[in-house]
Amino acid sequence: MKTELLACRRLTAGIVYPPYQLQPQQVNRIYADITERYPFQTLQHLPDGARMANPTGDFFIQTSRMQVNDTVDYFQASKEKAIDLFRMAQERLNIPQFITFGVKLTAFLPVEEGKNAAQIIEDSALASIKDRMEILGPNRKGVGLRFVLHLDGVHELKIEPFFNDLSQIYVELDVQHPVPFSDIASIEPKMDAAYDYLFREVQGFLETFD
Repeated sequence: MKTELLACRRLTAGIVYPPYQLQPQQVNRIYADITERYPFQTLQHLPDGARMANPTGDFFIQTSRMQVNDTVDYFQASKEKAIDLFRMAQERLNIPQFITFGVKLTAFLPVEEGKNAAQIIEDSALASIKDRMEILGPNRKGVGLRFVLHLDGVHELKIEPFFNDLSQIYVELDVQHPVPFSDIASIEPKMDAAYDYLFREVQGFLETFD
């Protein structure tokens, strides 16, 4: 397994806060600020906030959360963009305290030519129960793994075949930090830690797959 080919392709970062009375005028000002720096092409007002979007990602501002979704070419650039978007919104909203921060990284690992991601996961991680899976019925396309670990933040890790293309393993790492905070800058080391965990512990685990 060539785990050096593991690549992070999507970043989602979210901040949760107590209910906030969001005004359309505030959203319009935030959108004007943001589009001076980032090319969000559309602004859609929602019943509880707004969504700014372009072909590679979007940014939600709602009554109890902000969320960035971004296609990753370089993690550092996507991370800095997410933090910048949160900061620009916060400059207009002045939310006194945030409740939770979460970051989700989506990655893909191509398997060797001629091999099948579903087969690799079953043979490497689930060999001891493979025969018993037949009890569940025929036409199994694949199975996955899910881990929940209480480390520095609650880590939820999913490893499964990418069912649209079985030449790839799909990896999703979701880390939640349910600890109140007030400074947007404090989320950067948490984002770095999630990325490091993906390319250290998770990659190391994937190296055991044959």
